[in-house]
Amino acid sequence: MALRWHQTRYRANLVDMHIPDWHPAFLSRFDSKAYADLLQQARVQVAYLYASSCLGICYWPTKVGHQHDGLHGRDILGERVRECHARGMAVVVYTNWWSKWAYDNHPDWRFVNAKGENTADYLWTPGHYGVCCPNSPYTAYVMALVEELLTGYDVEGLWVDMIFWPYSVCYCSHCRRRYHDETGKDLPKVVNWEDPEWVAFQRRREAWLAEVVGGITALARRLKPGVTVGHQCAAWSTGWASGIGSEFFRQNDYLSGDFYGGAAEQSFICNFFSRLSEEPLFEFMTSRCPDLTDHTTTKSTELLEAQALAAVAHNGRFLFIDAIDPVGTMDPAIYAQMGQVFAKTAPYEPFLTPDARPLADVGVYLNFESLMDPRDNGRRVADVSAGRPPVVAAVSNLARTLVQGHVPYAVLTPKDLDALSAFPVIVMPELFMLSSREAEAFRRYVADGGSLYLARSTSLLTTDGVRQADFMLADVLGVRFVGQTREEVTYMAPVPGCEGLFAPSTAQHPLTLMGSQMTVEAVDSARVLATITLPYTDPKDPTRFASAISNPPGTATSFPAVVLNRYGKGRALYVAGALERMEHDAHREVFRRLLGLIAPQPPLVATDAPKAVEVVLFDQAQAGRLILSVLNLQADLPSIPVCAVRVRLRLDGRRPVRLMRFPGETAVPFQEDNSGIEFEVPRLETFLMLGLDYEMTRR
Repeated sequence: MALRWHQTRYRANLVDMHIPDWHPAFLSRFDSKAYADLLQQARVQVAYLYASSCLGICYWPTKVGHQHDGLHGRDILGERVRECHARGMAVVVYTNWWSKWAYDNHPDWRFVNAKGENTADYLWTPGHYGVCCPNSPYTAYVMALVEELLTGYDVEGLWVDMIFWPYSVCYCSHCRRRYHDETGKDLPKVVNWEDPEWVAFQRRREAWLAEVVGGITALARRLKPGVTVGHQCAAWSTGWASGIGSEFFRQNDYLSGDFYGGAAEQSFICNFFSRLSEEPLFEFMTSRCPDLTDHTTTKSTELLEAQALAAVAHNGRFLFIDAIDPVGTMDPAIYAQMGQVFAKTAPYEPFLTPDARPLADVGVYLNFESLMDPRDNGRRVADVSAGRPPVVAAVSNLARTLVQGHVPYAVLTPKDLDALSAFPVIVMPELFMLSSREAEAFRRYVADGGSLYLARSTSLLTTDGVRQADFMLADVLGVRFVGQTREEVTYMAPVPGCEGLFAPSTAQHPLTLMGSQMTVEAVDSARVLATITLPYTDPKDPTRFASAISNPPGTATSFPAVVLNRYGKGRALYVAGALERMEHDAHREVFRRLLGLIAPQPPLVATDAPKAVEVVLFDQAQAGRLILSVLNLQADLPSIPVCAVRVRLRLDGRRPVRLMRFPGETAVPFQEDNSGIEFEVPRLETFLMLGLDYEMTRR
């Protein structure tokens, strides 16, 4: 079966063109040939070309919408399509769900928040952004634009930006009418994740959005068979208000989105996109500027190289975002710089394959129903602001903890419920909601021999918003739910014989957790590894304290803080507090020790490299080759080279034939024993890719 364009190209570009048309000079100097020449100079393989911007102004002579007045009827979309194709680039036409033009010209289409405001009143920079509701006739307008684009231009893909509920609930007349027609009720205005009616409303918002996204995808595939369709996939990380769930992701041929965090965030996003994407390759996007609000400052070449190489290490595509000058010009220096960056990544591309399978010791599980915060319960929708939900913060922090321990990991979602057995250890950070299907999948996983780490309140609340009297996985965990500490500063005290897991913390000086813990009872057959210690007084009481600044431990309890339980052929480790959210090295080390306790076999990769080094492992089974990528991403770039790093690789029935360093295919000597190989990396600067050719000795 022939590979599609997005499975073989690794270097992409998007030039933001959010330019209004009130000034006659705007876009007056736009040159499509110069535009394509700069992309070619940057070694770009995939050009995302603006057809319209968040302002809703079009760059082709549309009969449906409004063309930019400064173009005077000129078709700069068609010009760029031809110029980029002539230079061998694949072309993805970019359109934006947001439209200030439609917002201004059709006030009845506008999104209305719980305060009765429209987006131009409050969103980011007031006056700049107009968003229309998916339940309004605006959706039909967008469909007509998409039809005009895909019937008028020969492109390889369509990509829709900013298609999500804009960080709030919509209370426009169209949403009120639709909800009443479907339920006979008025739209709820109070958040309560333990109220099935509120939760059902949220599921309906997710379904409404997925319906629109699915409609665009279906239309594109009908009009232009073989075209790829993608939608902006970054907004899910802002929480429940965006309305993005599993069905949204299924409407994308490949996942892509723009992110602006550090190395740990990129590792997490690459892992997340890699498994959830319907097809390879996923795409990691980021701006060449520190963020999109900065028009002229450019990241260092070392940082851009590190970000591009990190995408390569995870078998993905890297897209850099630039922004057009209002008059239509671009800075040639940027494209010369990106040409240097892509010159560093391109030599590794021949050794990548879209069918490569990531190998991991640990799976980190999350679901989209948990992208909320139970602390919002009882608050008016108008008083709840969008932000990074606790589960995203937890999983991002987990990524850092695992990377620093050189633990290959995968991010799992409900899409993976039938493949859990591929992961020796699975971590469930505190998931505020869990379905019966998920609970049964993890019960079966542990019974069949898997090792599960589960945190805090996970499995106490269903995805329908029904609170349970006990954990749905109580039998697996070996604990019964009792309650929750009222104290928001708590401690984990190791029991005798378990001090090594928590060292240097002791029963007298236990491990601090900044947060409450669940109180549970352990069944007789379970083993308690640590118990909860509380401060002398409740930290929320300002009148009584044991220390003016901190809240020292003072009250030992018998409530278990960490419990190990055998269930079937496997093991479960229950942790009563959110250890995985803690950001100090002491907590990260304890977390990794606990994972090591339940790991059924030695790690896939062991190394003495410093904690800034990430290792990523892929299996190219058809070629009989393992690809090991090593990233040295220190906080301050360029990274100080790391020398004489020892690496041990577990082979699981593979017989090593040849170890090579790419791209030069230089032989690397190694020592072999019954379980794997060991070798030395003499010098690691930013990136190293190794290939191990192997033969299978057993199945």
